[in-house]
Formats: sequence, structure tokens, C-alpha cells
Amino acid sequence: MTVEPAYDFSGLGFEPGQAAVVSGAASGIGRSVAGILARSGVSVLAWDINAERLEALAQDLASAKGTVMCRRVDTSVDAEIDRAWQDVAGMEIQYLVNNAGPPSTTPMSVSDGVRQAVGGYAAMTEAFLGAHATEAASVVFTASIAGNLRVDATPDWYPAAKAGVVGYSRHLAVKLRGRPRVNAVAPGGTVTERTAGAFAAPANVERFAKYPMGRHGQPWEVATAICYLLSPAASFINGVLLPVEGASTWSSNS
Repeated sequence: MTVEPAYDFSGLGFEPGQAAVVSGAASGIGRSVAGILARSGVSVLAWDINAERLEALAQDLASAKGTVMCRRVDTSVDAEIDRAWQDVAGMEIQYLVNNAGPPSTTPMSVSDGVRQAVGGYAAMTEAFLGAHATEAASVVFTASIAGNLRVDATPDWYPAAKAGVVGYSRHLAVKLRGRPRVNAVAPGGTVTERTAGAFAAPANVERFAKYPMGRHGQPWEVATAICYLLSPAASFINGVLLPVEGASTWSSNS
């Protein structure tokens, strides 16, 4: 079992007293983002649909420099998003990580997939900007290599939605003129609670072994890229899509 490094990014300009909302924070990439930010002194508002895993996250990060405040939120439901933001209206929140979204294996139509994935990010971002426009510094979206850098055997809605996420993030980057900055990451094959079973299949083990780096990615390897883009150290990076995929999209073996 690979042990996740306990990264502290406080040297990238995060300051005590700053706060971030991280959606999909209870597992996978979002959990790693929450850990890095909390260890860096940022107060983390961890939002996720899984209350049990949120409780485990809070316990694991109880000794971190930044506080972790957990809330069950289904980001596919606008009313839940609205209530969650209303309840933190008195806080100054500088950062938003839009990470929650339906799994790529979920069967749904293209219209429903785009509505949930892109619409959920849009609802979260609009609420954030509406309540925290003055202090908002940075937003990062979790997109994918699918629909942006390669074509995979995924449901039709998934590449369409992830391409939409990137288009929306670039639009905001220009529209908002860096106040806040808006960027996106494109993970490749990353082992999480959702993907661990599929990645352990012999065919996938063989496939990953042919990748340039000979393996799949880990959640924290994507999370470090997210936290860098989020941080003040990335102050002139705006509107980018940062691939985090070990050069697999450029390999004829992938």
C-alpha cells in the first residue's frame, strides 16, 4: 500500500486565517487536497455527499494547522448548494476547489451528464463569487484528459462534460480578469476508491505498465497540482488546463 505524503504547502503563500471550500473532499483527489490545505494552515470547508467519510477526514486532520469543517452537500442539487453557501455567508473565503462530480461509470444521457458536471461547478462558482467576490483569489476545477486530450471508451456524457468544464473555466478566467484566477487540472488514470477495483484488473495492470512512467497516478499527485494552481505562488497562471497524467496521452502504448 502506498502511503500518502504529508505535504505542507504553506511556503506557496497560503496564510493562516484563509479559507477554502473543497467539494468532493471525503475521498480520492478531494481528500488529498483537503489534507494539503489544512496542513498548510488553511481552514478547509470540506463538502461531500458521504457523511461517514467526512467524519473520518475530520478525525485524520484533527491536528492539522488549519481547521476542517465538514458538511454533507450534494453538489448536483442546487438547493443544497445554496443552503451550504448561505450558512458560511459570514466567513471570508478565498479559495474554491470544484472537484465533486458523478463517476465516469454512471449511466446517464449527455444532457444529464453535462447538467450535473458542468452545471454543478457553475452553481458552486456563481454562489462563491456572489458571496465572496471581494476576497476570492483562486478557483480550480477538476476536469479530465477525457474530452480534452484523448478519447476513451467512456460513456458519451463524460468527455462532453469534462470538455465543458474546461471551456467554462477558460471563459471565467477571461471574464473575471484574474479576480479570481480560474484554472483546471486534467487527471489521467488515477487510483481512487472509485477506480481501485477496475485498475486492479489484469488488463488494466498491463495497460498501465506500458505507460511512459509505468504506472497509474495517485490522488495526491493530482492534489499537489491543484493546490499549486490555487496558491498565491501561481499568481500569473490563469485559464490553463494542467495535465497530470505522466505523459500517457502522448504515448502510442496508452
